[in-house]
Amino acid sequence: MRDLKANAIILIAYLLAGIGSFLMAIPPGFIAPVWLPGAIGLAAVLLVGYRALPAIVIGAILLTLPYGLFVLEAGPVSSLAGSAGLALAAALQAVIAKRLIHPGTVSAMSLETGPQLARLIAVGAIFASLCGAALASAWLTIGGFAPPDLDFWTAFARNWAGNAVGAAAVSPVILLLFAKERVSRRRKRNVALVFAILSVIGLATFATTRFNAIEQRREAFATLITEDHIALQERINGARRRLESLHALFAASETVTDQEFATYVAIAFGQFDSATSVHWLVSEDGGKLSQHALLDPPAELVATQARAILVTSDRRVVTDHYFEGLPNLVESTLLTGMLSGTPLFGEGDEAWIGLALPAFAGNTIPATVNDRRRDFRGIAVGTFDISTIISRAFTHEGDDYSFRVSGIGSDGVAPWSFGTLDADSRLTTSLPLAIGDETWLIEFAATDRFLAEKQDWLSWAVIVIGLIFITMLNALALMSTARTDLVQRLVDEKSAEALALSNNLSLVLEHAADAILSVDGNGRGVLVNPAAAHMLGYELDALTGEMIHELIHPVDLQGRPHNRTECPVFQGSPDQSRHSGIERFRRKDGSDFFAEFSTEIIISPDGTNVGAVTILRDITARMEEEADRERFIEQLTRANEELERFAFAASHDLQEPLRLISNFTGLLASRHGDKLDESGLTYLRHTLDATARMQTLITDLLAYGRLNSDADAMNTDVDLTALVSSTLDTLGPAVQAARDHIEIGSLPVVRGNPARLGQLMQNLIGNAVKFQRAGQQAEVRISARDLGKSWEIEVADNGIGIKPDYREQIFKPFKRLHSPDTYPGSGMGLAICRKIVQSHGGMLTIVDNIPTGSIFRFTLPKALPTESGEVGTPSETVDP
Repeated sequence: MRDLKANAIILIAYLLAGIGSFLMAIPPGFIAPVWLPGAIGLAAVLLVGYRALPAIVIGAILLTLPYGLFVLEAGPVSSLAGSAGLALAAALQAVIAKRLIHPGTVSAMSLETGPQLARLIAVGAIFASLCGAALASAWLTIGGFAPPDLDFWTAFARNWAGNAVGAAAVSPVILLLFAKERVSRRRKRNVALVFAILSVIGLATFATTRFNAIEQRREAFATLITEDHIALQERINGARRRLESLHALFAASETVTDQEFATYVAIAFGQFDSATSVHWLVSEDGGKLSQHALLDPPAELVATQARAILVTSDRRVVTDHYFEGLPNLVESTLLTGMLSGTPLFGEGDEAWIGLALPAFAGNTIPATVNDRRRDFRGIAVGTFDISTIISRAFTHEGDDYSFRVSGIGSDGVAPWSFGTLDADSRLTTSLPLAIGDETWLIEFAATDRFLAEKQDWLSWAVIVIGLIFITMLNALALMSTARTDLVQRLVDEKSAEALALSNNLSLVLEHAADAILSVDGNGRGVLVNPAAAHMLGYELDALTGEMIHELIHPVDLQGRPHNRTECPVFQGSPDQSRHSGIERFRRKDGSDFFAEFSTEIIISPDGTNVGAVTILRDITARMEEEADRERFIEQLTRANEELERFAFAASHDLQEPLRLISNFTGLLASRHGDKLDESGLTYLRHTLDATARMQTLITDLLAYGRLNSDADAMNTDVDLTALVSSTLDTLGPAVQAARDHIEIGSLPVVRGNPARLGQLMQNLIGNAVKFQRAGQQAEVRISARDLGKSWEIEVADNGIGIKPDYREQIFKPFKRLHSPDTYPGSGMGLAICRKIVQSHGGMLTIVDNIPTGSIFRFTLPKALPTESGEVGTPSETVDP
């Protein structure tokens, strides 16, 4: 729905812009000097994206299809094909502009920078219009859809100029007006106002120039047809003068023979190539028959035998060559006494004009019709080819104009016409020509050739140059308003930031847990937050304007009175503007409390102390808690020391009876074993085994307890490769037997306690070899991985593995998952390992080693950097 609405708006704007462009069209050809739809298409595709293309294509077809149908009269198929090609060119122009200006995105341009505006005009208007005009011109001219006199380069130049200047002048304003971000209403209003004023001035200038050009062309056309109209009048007058000469011929002699008449006509009318026949008609009472000179008689002039035409009731003229309309022509001459004419049409385009001129007795024309009928002596009649008359008079016909001659009778009706008039011409005019009582109305219509020769290039130049000028002024307006808009936006943003900062500061001051106080250079309170008022027991405004030192800090940390100049809280210097500490402060009720303070002295540019801001935090409870904690730590330290002394004493006292039991049990077995039966010997073995396990448990327990006393020995660089190698040498026969199957990777140098790390590796490797299935060869792999700030060491085996449910329990002291008979041990090994790793700041974990076995992973700190800046790196793999 949104796309449909946007396309409808774009289509309406596209059509309105096209109509406006056609209204500015300059004939012939009716090519608009500026094509405003190109600007609509460019702005639409930049604002809406490719979703605007349907409206552009439909709009281009709706605008150009009527042009092909009704102006060029190219027919439905050619017109539709031409419109489709022009629509494709318009769409391609929009796509090129979109791709080059904002590839892949839909942008609302604020046009705040010169490069942005220049890119829009250079790429969107000039270059994209260049491509669109080239495609459109090629489609029209090569495809045969253009007017016959329009070549490719002319069409290309006109299309490009009209598209480019229209897009450059209008599209930036459209983009700015429809921009949704970063453009203020004031800037839109100012730019629109400037554009409107410039457009009105430009259109007024164009209209004035266009009107003047039209008038000049009309005057040129009027001059042209007036010359030909005068030439036609002269041709008619020439015919009239020749007919008058017949009067003189018959007046000069009472007898004119046929030969004399023919000779005279040949001389008088021979050079007048439009004459086809000449007749002299006389009345019967004159005693003479009519005489004729048939030069090129029309087929309608038929021979008769002395056909009579009535003049009066008792008088008539006689002719032996007759044509339709001759009686009326004779009657017309008698009625007017002047030259009269009548048309005579043949087959096809053949046409003649019959002219008649009466002769009367005397040298004047009788005043009345009766007198003219009475004094009538004869009538000269001639037929003349209209085509020849006009072709000799209308020397510009066909090239500069078409014409139509219509005979208008006294009743205003035009019974006849000759010639073909271009009714679609944009420039027409008419001139009358009187012949007797009949008027010829001659209509002239300018041809496209004449309009092309009188092309209104000045109007074209005015609108194009005017739009270029408007584009330049628009650019200046856009840049100037952009700077104003930018400054205003920055002011608004800073004002908003300041307001937000002020609001945030108010919120911070109001909700801050610590007390905040501000004093001026004289020590008077300027700002106090609610936490400070609550801490000191005052109302919020009670400390403002008061000497803060005397109210809240009259004594020093030891409780001795001191004045403001000695106060360490609100005093400072340019060298030490920030300071902090702990001081004793006093509440309104007179009670003292300890507070931690931090003060920032406000120093003016000239080095003067103009105030201070202090933050207070009541630490009375914290100081009491610290005192309690110190006492607790001291008590705990004494308890630990006593417990350690007890553990050493207890271990010595516990091991002494065990050694006696073990010794005497061994003596009993060696000296009196032969006196005991099998059950007795079994009891002795169980007693010796239990004593040994008890000694092991006590030893491991003491080792576990002593791990806390080695914290000061954690600062030695330990090469794990050497450590693991030496550890393997100290392990028992089981490990020595599996030594060939223990793989030691590249191990690093770490920071720690060598003895404890050796014990760690000894326990992990020993467990990996010990906890194996019966008959299975132990496989152990030791490797390291750099974690950045520490090393991760991994000990993997192929042993019996540990179920996930027991992976935390095995790290607890004395926790065993198997009986001592199956896998001997005290259950303290992994507990000791984890505590060793934790004492080094690491963590010991266990995961499955697929498909069988376990992987123990633990982290150790890296060794300190050497003088070259390098830390301990993994050593080369050694052969175990």
